[in-house]
Amino acid sequence: MKLILPARLTVNILLFDAYSNMLLACLLEPLRVVRDAARADISWKILTHGDRPLRSSSGLTIAPDLPLAKAGPCNLLLVIGGDRFRSDATDPALRRSLRLVRQAGAVVAADTGAWLLAKAGYLDGRRATLHWQLLPEFSETFTDVVAVNAPHVRDGRWTTCGSAAAALEVILQEVARRFGPAARFDAAAMFLNDPSNPVGAEIALAVPHPHAKIRQIVGLMAAHVEKPLRLPRLARRCGMTLRSLARLFETELNMPPGRYYLHLRLARARELTLQSGLSKSDIAARCGFSSASALARAYRRLSGHPSITSSPKAAASHSRSRGTGR
Repeated sequence: MKLILPARLTVNILLFDAYSNMLLACLLEPLRVVRDAARADISWKILTHGDRPLRSSSGLTIAPDLPLAKAGPCNLLLVIGGDRFRSDATDPALRRSLRLVRQAGAVVAADTGAWLLAKAGYLDGRRATLHWQLLPEFSETFTDVVAVNAPHVRDGRWTTCGSAAAALEVILQEVARRFGPAARFDAAAMFLNDPSNPVGAEIALAVPHPHAKIRQIVGLMAAHVEKPLRLPRLARRCGMTLRSLARLFETELNMPPGRYYLHLRLARARELTLQSGLSKSDIAARCGFSSASALARAYRRLSGHPSITSSPKAAASHSRSRGTGR
């Protein structure tokens, strides 16, 4: 994939006690995929409220990479609140931990993170949300915040969300905004598409786009990776003209449908390369290419990299992380 923005992305991740492992994974793992698959310059630091090791809601312990005072500025700050948000909200050290927001280009508050930001006054006059079970109480407690019943809400540089599914969508939007729609597809498909069963419905879920027609088209593309449909036929199957299809993809995904289809096929090829043990010729055939050399040329032309195989370090990281990301 070719990156469209920026040369470097720095991320600070601020955790609070009894945070959700699933939510942390939904926010962090897509960034890891983009870093490894695209050789993107993305780095992150794990930070904790109180500068101490914390236990997740399921009992796993994580230690901070460095003290809060040494964190420094970042492009993106992820604030992940936990189950003990009520006691954290009354902790005198809360404002000290949340000073990180002043050095962040953008802030995402997930789970009960919005409650903590609201308590510190950062969301006054802004639209925000959190988990639906807490939303009525949140609205009554923080009357200066415009509580919105939605999976996620963006207001300027502030984004808030509740569930793990909403957090995944938020970070995928962030990936698309910074690195382009192809990077978003790679990051989403890594976790929502089963490479052993590439049916259209599953890969359509990997692109949880609000436009129903986009989801339908991507599902058809995914169901025909081995024998790609020609675009005119694809358009007819979806009740559209070829021109309407092209205009829809340019508007919604900022790329032609043919290029998107190619990204999808190459993402599948990369997955098979890392996971299946198949020969290059077999992988090429399963992804709709006439030969291994044709697959290599397509990947080199689209990504600018000589080989579809990630670096050894990235491949090892990919293999180790599959269990947690799925």
